[in-house]
Amino acid sequence: MMAAIDAAPTSSDASRRRQVLLGLLTVAVLALVVFGILPRFADFRDALDAARTLPAPWVAGLLGVTGVAVLVYPLQWRAPLSEVRYRTAFMVANASFMISNGLPGGGAVALPTQYAMLAGDGVDRSRATAATGVTALWNVLATLLVPLVGVCFIVSTGDGSPTWWLTIIGGVIGFVTVGLLLRALTRSRTVARRFGDGAERVVNRLLRVVRKDHPLGWGDALVTFRTSTHELLSTRWAPISLAHVGIQLSQFAVLEVALDAVQRDAARPTSFAVALFAFGVSRLGTFLPISPGGLGTVDGALAALLVSAGNATATDALAAVLIWRTLTFVPGMAFGSVSFVMWRRRSTPRPDPAPASERAIQRRS
Repeated sequence: MMAAIDAAPTSSDASRRRQVLLGLLTVAVLALVVFGILPRFADFRDALDAARTLPAPWVAGLLGVTGVAVLVYPLQWRAPLSEVRYRTAFMVANASFMISNGLPGGGAVALPTQYAMLAGDGVDRSRATAATGVTALWNVLATLLVPLVGVCFIVSTGDGSPTWWLTIIGGVIGFVTVGLLLRALTRSRTVARRFGDGAERVVNRLLRVVRKDHPLGWGDALVTFRTSTHELLSTRWAPISLAHVGIQLSQFAVLEVALDAVQRDAARPTSFAVALFAFGVSRLGTFLPISPGGLGTVDGALAALLVSAGNATATDALAAVLIWRTLTFVPGMAFGSVSFVMWRRRSTPRPDPAPASERAIQRRS
């Protein structure tokens, strides 16, 4: 008993130290990108001036596509859970965005928060669990799909270099493989267990290089995932896929309009295909747990790709990226903060008022 009590503070202290280290790493990366890399890439003042001096019609267009992106974003929860109201989906989507992008290591906190918000709204616990896992998985797949689509657009415009074709072939093979694997995993418990156990053996062989291997339970975990998501993926895979594609395209639309706005007088503006490719490749940086939501790292990579592959000047590229980041980050953080506070207030139990008889006794005393 005493050992368990002593272990609790140690675990809590370790978690607190981990959060502090992640926070310091995030600040260091942002400082390096903002004050070290981007100033050498382009003049911040010139980029800000280019963003601030946009004509009113372009500002209206940017606000319009931003509004569409905000409205489309909650569909990631409406698609798998048709019983969820749009208001609830809006709160869950934005609260999880705020946590994932505002806290170091926030992704680990966002998943249980999503589950708690859905369950608190009356969603069946098993369906809430399945929707949480499927939404996270489809977000990864959609993020991987965008750069491949961008390459296909580049080739369709006439640039058929071997590098692009090899990228397309490799990407198609990868997506077909993943699709067949997901289909097999969701249809068969045996395949799910075998794949999980096989992956665990491979990982443990690698872990033996640095330490002893230990049971990871991946076979049981995949069987559980298959059991919880089988019905959901069998009946809702099409709207789920469309919702995530729509989210990616609406986010890209903000960047595309920003690029068109800052390059409105350019002789050779960045093409749609190259912009989509740069957007997709830079978004892969969100998979690297360096900063929340790839803040700073994705922006630097996107600006560099727009210059190297898209004929954009450094100033125009940085201005477009700053506009895109502001319009896709600030609304999500604001709506997410409000949604989280509203959910916490609604879910916090209030003490029951004292019965009338007790209040009367208290007044007489």
